[in-house]
Amino acid sequence: MAQARPTTRQAAASAGRPGRAGRPGSTRATRLTITLAVLLIVLASVIAYGASLGRPAPAHTPGAAPGSSPAPATAPVSPTVAGLTSADLDSLAAARSRALQNRDEDAFVAALDPETPGLVEEQRRLFRNLRPIPFREASYRVEAVHPAPGNGPPDALYVDVSFLHRIDNADTATVTEGYRWTVTRPRPGAAPRITGITGTPYEGVGYRYARDYPAPWDRSELTVVIRPHVVLLAEQQLAARADTLADAAEQAALADLREYTGARGTAPGFVVVPVADRGAFYDLYGGRADQHGDESGLTYALRTATEPAPAGSPTPKGNARGPQFGGARIVVDVNSGYFTSSDPDRAGALLRHEMAHALITPLRTELAGQNQPVWIVEGFADWLALRSHRGHQAADLTEARAYVRSGRFSGTLPTDADLYQADPVGNAASYELAHLALLRIEQTRGAAAVYRLVADVYADPSPVAVDAAIKQATGMERTEFEADWAQYVRALFGWT
Repeated sequence: MAQARPTTRQAAASAGRPGRAGRPGSTRATRLTITLAVLLIVLASVIAYGASLGRPAPAHTPGAAPGSSPAPATAPVSPTVAGLTSADLDSLAAARSRALQNRDEDAFVAALDPETPGLVEEQRRLFRNLRPIPFREASYRVEAVHPAPGNGPPDALYVDVSFLHRIDNADTATVTEGYRWTVTRPRPGAAPRITGITGTPYEGVGYRYARDYPAPWDRSELTVVIRPHVVLLAEQQLAARADTLADAAEQAALADLREYTGARGTAPGFVVVPVADRGAFYDLYGGRADQHGDESGLTYALRTATEPAPAGSPTPKGNARGPQFGGARIVVDVNSGYFTSSDPDRAGALLRHEMAHALITPLRTELAGQNQPVWIVEGFADWLALRSHRGHQAADLTEARAYVRSGRFSGTLPTDADLYQADPVGNAASYELAHLALLRIEQTRGAAAVYRLVADVYADPSPVAVDAAIKQATGMERTEFEADWAQYVRALFGWT
């Protein structure tokens, strides 16, 4: 059955100041469990930052390296079965790209096998979902070809294809989503047919996830709402709320963008994906989020598209002059406490925190085995989100106060393990202590020092570089700053 056309709504953002940034669940009695969502870094195509029902949650690093799935290595296109050539496969990708550019739905599905149940209908829905999104670029490119395994379709190829896209006024570079097309030639001389489409998996690296797939446009019919600094992609069950959600997101975007005065090259706007389905919340963009059950927001950083590898080159050629991460996607669960509370400020607090992550994503440099310290990553997101709401700061430090006064505070900057701990009070306190570290730098050296620290650490997360960035920002060695901050924290809570 043909799918209904997605709706597009475009309007100016509503005027007015963003709502109060009182952190959700600011009292001990109402705070819900805090968990770490995802910080996807080494060999990653996606980084995710998360938020729990109680507060924005820090990032997680599974295994020896932060747990985003590795960037897939491209392989030379060398079809060996089904009588298909590289030119055949490139033509398939080019034809679908032209169909998008020409807004020709029939051409977009022309190469699909009509005998595959649901395939044509799903791809017609995809086309209609993509059409209202303000893409500066949208095209397909063949990356690698694999013979179908023994249990796959006979005489078929698995063709890994990148959907190269850049959303206007949100992405700073072209990003990718990975598809795997199953392609065959039904009979000699016949045109190639696509008989199946799914996400490109990561193979041989211990991950089961598809490469940034599914995006919202792959899952279900969308309502697309456009604001000056926000593109909102809402599933149909949220269509009636889409305008209201987009207005709230625009207000949060304006708050962060007006406040930010740091390094240039940051995101000009944001792509926000509200969902009311918990399965969708965890499934989007490869499903790499830790499913603790209480995150409310996840920000995924998308890897910048690379140029194809030259012939004979063992690895793809990267974008030497551009950002390694060209965009971010913010996924929020509208059934979480941030959105169901009678306090309208709660949703704004979550959105501002996640947008702070997305804003500086293009500044990130990825180094194998080197992660930006989470106390800086999450401390900055809280610091920026709350800068215009300092009058409510005391209510946002409940756990840190209890943590210090209980004697648990060691006087050391929060480690990633501190932020990953299962104890909700210790976890939340570590968040607040990270925020206070950035706040201490601002109080002693000014906001410019905070922005410089974050930019330097995002540019080079190696331990030596992080220590140098701390000294540059604070005028002190790391140990000296740590001692000064610890004294400040104890004095703040009357615990000396």
